[in-house]
Amino acid sequence: MMTPARNVAFRRRAIFLLVNAAIVLPVVVFIVLPLHAVFSDRDDQIADRQAVLARLTAVASQEAMVQSIASDTTAQMRGDEFLSGPNDNVISADLQTRLKAVSEAAGARARAVQALPAKTIEQIRYSASRIELFGTIQSVQRAVYAIETAKPYLFVTGAIIKTLPTANRPGVTEEPTIQAQLDVAGAIQVGGKSP
Repeated sequence: MMTPARNVAFRRRAIFLLVNAAIVLPVVVFIVLPLHAVFSDRDDQIADRQAVLARLTAVASQEAMVQSIASDTTAQMRGDEFLSGPNDNVISADLQTRLKAVSEAAGARARAVQALPAKTIEQIRYSASRIELFGTIQSVQRAVYAIETAKPYLFVTGAIIKTLPTANRPGVTEEPTIQAQLDVAGAIQVGGKSP
């Protein structure tokens, strides 16, 4: 059984605990938990910003490579990869002159060179010419090779090849002669602008 002195001490302890719990509970609910939530949110924001910073740092570390690619592209645009001139007519005339010179340097003879209409394919403008040449199989092959491997880059987009009759002279062997009609195109830069 509890004695009255013990009963009073027990009640005091119980009241003390209840008063302290009543004081601590609002402090925890209204101060500690909100502070914990604020710091937790801040930690999440810091983690998100660290992830963004890591991605941006990775992008920034690519600057040297991007600058190198940009300078390579600029150098190519200034180079001889494209047909260039102040307008389409000058570019076409230059292409015709170039085709005739390349063909004759390869040993084939040019009979005719004519301009073809300029075309735009997939946002790239092309100037085109048709050249008709004749010569031995090797000379025509060298001419086609010279056209397709030289700069500016040119492409044979169409070809018609015919054999020419040879004069049969007794005791003389002649190489077969062929006639080739080639449609040649190249990407253009008009007035220094990219294609």
